Amino acid sequence: MTKLILRITWTIVYTLLLSGAGILFADCPEGARQTTDAEQQGYLTSLQALKAQIPNAPEGWELQAVKTFPNAPSSVCKGSKPVASVDAIYVSLAERKQNEERSRQYDARIEALRKLSPEEQKEADTLYHQGSDLGYKSIAELKNKNQAEADRLRAEANKAYAASKAIQRAHMDKVFPQISALEDEKRAAYVNPEVHVHLIVRDVAQDQRTVKTEPVQIEGVTKAYYTPDKTLSVALGVSANGEPVWAQIQGDRKQAETVARLFGSSGSKGAVASR
Repeated sequence: MTKLILRITWTIVYTLLLSGAGILFADCPEGARQTTDAEQQGYLTSLQALKAQIPNAPEGWELQAVKTFPNAPSSVCKGSKPVASVDAIYVSLAERKQNEERSRQYDARIEALRKLSPEEQKEADTLYHQGSDLGYKSIAELKNKNQAEADRLRAEANKAYAASKAIQRAHMDKVFPQISALEDEKRAAYVNPEVHVHLIVRDVAQDQRTVKTEPVQIEGVTKAYYTPDKTLSVALGVSANGEPVWAQIQGDRKQAETVARLFGSSGSKGAVASR
């Protein structure tokens, strides 16, 4: 569920920032204006520079395709300008493998708890077979048009079946707390291997100046902090035209900081003039 919510959140943000007037500017308080050719060209130039700023995935990681729209916005709200941004996803292959291995281990322990003891299984099987035999006898009596005997045998068969199921149900009631605890442990042990990165040419620090932030040291960058929604915001310097460039990173804290250090050590690739 957390993973699904994260995907939806980033999809909405990405669409809002890069889509055309039909979506992004439908609610402009003062109306929209057409973007100039220079603004559109500048937007596309910034977009390509941002894409070039995405570091390659290190060993043990996978970089999924960087997402961008091919065209610049044709209009913006009055008083604003086009904002270039790109999104990328880094996937920790090691973490994904560890999740799979942990999941198998937990599933094996849970399955072992579900199983009846040999004695319980034998008793449950015996009762089930008794019910099956009585059921066949009931069918035979029904064919002989002995309705009363068929009904009696069917009732006995149902009792045997119910007794067999009761053994299984009693076992599950007994082990349910243990299974529930293991399932909780399994969920708590899961680490999302995906780290979502949103690179944007805009001073997000100004957007977030009214919220409480948690400063964090990231090697190679001058400023980084966590916002209340656990997004790691990392300053990457300024673009070629002097605008601030930021990376907004979401994911498991350890993994997010690993990706942030990638940006800190990648050096300028054209999008950032200085750090």
